[in-house]
Amino acid sequence: MELTRRCDYACRILRSAYRHRDRFVSVAEISEEEEIPYAFARTIQHDLVQAGYVRTVRGAHGGLQLAIDLSQVTVLDVLHALQGEVTVSACAADPQSCSKSEGCRFNQLWQVADKMLNTLFDSVTLSDMFESTSSNIPASTIEAADEAVRTSLDELLDGRAPTSCAVTCN
Repeated sequence: MELTRRCDYACRILRSAYRHRDRFVSVAEISEEEEIPYAFARTIQHDLVQAGYVRTVRGAHGGLQLAIDLSQVTVLDVLHALQGEVTVSACAADPQSCSKSEGCRFNQLWQVADKMLNTLFDSVTLSDMFESTSSNIPASTIEAADEAVRTSLDELLDGRAPTSCAVTCN
């Protein structure tokens, strides 16, 4: 699974808007600062407006500005808004899509990977990413994700399939 360039750029646009939170910042300035092609940044800006993450004002002193409480929006929220479901495999998200999913240990593994990724992305807020004085992700976030990983792996190794797979794969 690879996050789309659109998601990466959206996160960078939000980061730039945070850095310039005291004013409206132009998409041209953001695209230069974040090294994002201007035309692509403009289309992503529209997605971010539709998601309610930024507001825009036209004119000489216009641009975009954050419209959210950073502590209420997770990285997973942004990914869902820009890309949709975050999954490593189509069969992990929908076991019925694969004729071989019944009893498939790989399907269970992909579901565990999905759970781990989604738990990690859902445990990190934009506030965690932008407001920390450290360049590292907060230790509490890493600990929560680590616990989710251990739990998911324990379930897989013990033969307990993830809930969404229990009927199809066992």
